[in-house]
Amino acid sequence: MKKFLYSLLSLIIFFLLWELGYRIFGDLVLPPILDTFSMFFQLLQEPEVLTNMIITMKRIFIGLSASILIASLFGVLAGFINPVAYMIQPIVTIMLGMPSIAWIVLAMIWFGMGDPTVIFVVFVATFPIIFLGSFAGMQSIDKNLLTMADSFELSLKTRLINIYFPHIFSFIFPAWLTAIGLSWKIVIMAELISSDDGMGSLLAIARSHIDTTSVMALLMLMVSLLIVFERLFLDPMKQRLESWRR
Repeated sequence: MKKFLYSLLSLIIFFLLWELGYRIFGDLVLPPILDTFSMFFQLLQEPEVLTNMIITMKRIFIGLSASILIASLFGVLAGFINPVAYMIQPIVTIMLGMPSIAWIVLAMIWFGMGDPTVIFVVFVATFPIIFLGSFAGMQSIDKNLLTMADSFELSLKTRLINIYFPHIFSFIFPAWLTAIGLSWKIVIMAELISSDDGMGSLLAIARSHIDTTSVMALLMLMVSLLIVFERLFLDPMKQRLESWRR
């Protein structure tokens, strides 16, 4: 209950600051809150918006799924095999150092406009985060536990379920959450620059019309989608997979 009240208080403060900004700077900078909510619900009823929403979510799903699968695998391998870690870490450093906008420009040259560019940028932007989370999980495993597993001659299956997975998951799940949040930001930016469909393209159209109300309503819609996804899927999955902690 206390957590809910603090969250509610935070939202009230946010909307009060929004209203204050509107009254000081005018609707070109910040639109009225009620107008933004009205536009938000109007967008939910437009087939074009729903179609573009599905396109954006499809791109995130493909790029993020590939990143989670490949980066997690390489992170685990790097934790097991030192030469793999030595080979991958410089590449990960380069990927971390490259600005997302640079990846978008390169992808536009390599793949042109559309799905491949956006999916590629989501993949390369999230790969280092997931790899480092997986690798850190492998590095955190207590060596005494591994020694005990050797002394009791535990099977590989038992080791994976009771030793490796719990330790890796405590590191990799926060990395997944970070990657999911980042992927939403990256995909919108990539669509805004390099695509004529998706939520980012709708944002570009609203910007070209200097329609601040539509821009804020679209941003509200994107954030709402992320929150709904987190509450409906990520939180239950986390509780289920971390039941071993209780």
